[in-house]
Amino acid sequence: MQQKWWHDATIYQIYLRSFFDANNDGIGDIKGVISKLDYLEDLGVEVLWISPHYDSPMDDNGYDVRDFYKVSEDYGTIEDFKTLRSEARKRNMKIITDLVLNHTSDEHPWFKAAKDPSHPEHEKYKDFYIWQPPKMVNGAREKPTQWKSWFGGAVWEYVEALDEYYLHIFSKKMPDLNWRNKTMRDELKAMIQWWVDLGVDGFRVDASNHLEKNWSFPEGDPGQENFSSLPKHHEYLQELGEELFLPNDLLTIGEAGGASREEALQYAGKDSKEFSLLIQFEHCWADTDDSNHLTPGKWAKGTVDWPAIKKSFAKWIKTYENEGFHTIYWHNHDQPRVVSHYGNDGQYWEKSAKMLAMSLYMLPGIPIIYYGEEIGMTNVDYEHLEQFRDVEVFTEYQNFINNGASHETAMQALKDRSRDNARTPMQWDDTTYGGFSSKQPWIDVNQNKDTINVKAQQTSHSILSTYKTLIKTRKKNDINRARATFHDLDDPETFVYETHTENNDYLIIANLTENTVTYRNQVPLDDYELWMANSEPKQDALEPFDAFIYYKKRP
Repeated sequence: MQQKWWHDATIYQIYLRSFFDANNDGIGDIKGVISKLDYLEDLGVEVLWISPHYDSPMDDNGYDVRDFYKVSEDYGTIEDFKTLRSEARKRNMKIITDLVLNHTSDEHPWFKAAKDPSHPEHEKYKDFYIWQPPKMVNGAREKPTQWKSWFGGAVWEYVEALDEYYLHIFSKKMPDLNWRNKTMRDELKAMIQWWVDLGVDGFRVDASNHLEKNWSFPEGDPGQENFSSLPKHHEYLQELGEELFLPNDLLTIGEAGGASREEALQYAGKDSKEFSLLIQFEHCWADTDDSNHLTPGKWAKGTVDWPAIKKSFAKWIKTYENEGFHTIYWHNHDQPRVVSHYGNDGQYWEKSAKMLAMSLYMLPGIPIIYYGEEIGMTNVDYEHLEQFRDVEVFTEYQNFINNGASHETAMQALKDRSRDNARTPMQWDDTTYGGFSSKQPWIDVNQNKDTINVKAQQTSHSILSTYKTLIKTRKKNDINRARATFHDLDDPETFVYETHTENNDYLIIANLTENTVTYRNQVPLDDYELWMANSEPKQDALEPFDAFIYYKKRP
């Protein structure tokens, strides 16, 4: 397999709005990232994934793009972006950005023309989007289908001037683009090349498996099979790959939930013309309770299915073995904080955060660390609905109430599962706003910033130090390309596997629970030496969230 610049990299995802506020207006910005490059260099990461930085009305925090060629005034200017790219290069860091191709903002000039029949280019831009006439039932207008959006509610929004509905599979302020229109595709390709010429090293392609829709518009509720992972979307991705991604040697990351082995290799196998890497979400919601009808779906928190999570890791490592590279990560901007989700953010906060890091980041693959994960940031501690900011929250809260949930039950679901959990300001120190800003931030800082912050973790035994050591070890021993041997994937309490590199073998043993469990000696320790631990080893027992990494030299 041809060597690529990103094959031995560690990626760090930055939610721009929440990382660091350099101009003290309460909103994170590009200059804030620039000011923290030394911190990121010391952490050991080499690729920075920057969340949407484009001009936007911020209905969905930048994923609703108003102007692809302009940086949001919240975040700075094009010149700031150029400076970020230049300063990153001085530290041998690469920059990739989010690329939003499924939709625009309803404030984008294209959509303004599309919904205005008096606009001179109305017909051209109307076909950039997806429209359907009302369905007439007993003389009354109804929505074309009963399809439900990923944010809850209908996917159709009525425009009276046209007597038609436009499709939006996310927020109603994010109308979906018509990828069957070649002129529209050419406009997007020109935009992509413009950013590449500016110095971007790659993209994470948002909602990449939703680009094609079922244009027969059959009835369905929720009907998401009609706008997710339809075969034709691969044609669009190959077009981008052949014309832009591959010729420019870009690192491109797609996302596709529920992809089969064959589909995954089509997306990002060694011979793929689509992406470099694929993000899948199989392990991200392994604790849902299907019996919960008050706050259903991802909002229904249940018991963690650890065998399912472990089998997912093993499956994807096997899928890409000798066939490319896969991604390893705990969560991103759309999931809860991992220490709250799969660990314990109370009594065992530090220990479980270290266990989660040690059990994941010794696996083969390309690691993606989410900002704040390296210091054990937790879910929100909000007490009032008004403290949330995510557009999804308010629709779903009302759905919960309509289902019969109490306010308290609905609020707990939001505190457990909302996307705002992963979007609170980075906790740099214990000052009023956690060192993020000197002004009230756009979203409230978690109050545990008094104890959970970067400044407090400048010690050799902190969670932050654990991450630094793991990242350094990955690089030194080429763990991205290693092989893994898993043991007893059906065990619901422990995670045991071996990682084989050219020079060393590593044995990882972790207790995934808050119970004391018996270690069944699945791998003899005779030839191994203890290298890293989050507690003192006990004979034949693993105390809550114990994690140990052993190593031996290969013969």
